[in-house]
Amino acid sequence: MRRFNHELRPLFEARGVRVIALSRDTAAEVARHAARDDLDLLLLSDPDLRVIRAFGLLHEKAGRFSTFEVLGVPLGFPTGKQGMAIPTTLLVDEGGVVRWIDQAEDYRIRGDTARIEQALAEVFGEAPPAG
Repeated sequence: MRRFNHELRPLFEARGVRVIALSRDTAAEVARHAARDDLDLLLLSDPDLRVIRAFGLLHEKAGRFSTFEVLGVPLGFPTGKQGMAIPTTLLVDEGGVVRWIDQAEDYRIRGDTARIEQALAEVFGEAPPAG
């Protein structure tokens, strides 16, 4: 999230693109995250996973089981959670049409900056010259 807020912000702003982040966290957790990471982009809370499900971004099995190793043997047990959102970057035009999607295969790795910049140029055009 920091990268979208700080490093990638000029790429979005140059094209008039607004960044909105969505999380299954509660509103209080989202506020703590924003304060901790000095984020001033729009962070939305979706604890019931309604929007996440609507976009098809729910990883159903994530969160249902946790794996711990005991004496080298992996043990899984239910956590009671409802799954999690698959880390995804969507470019949505002003008409609400999803024009580009980048979905992580590994939740720890986010979209490549060069790919996002290329997609921004393809979807929204080249950024106007600075100044």
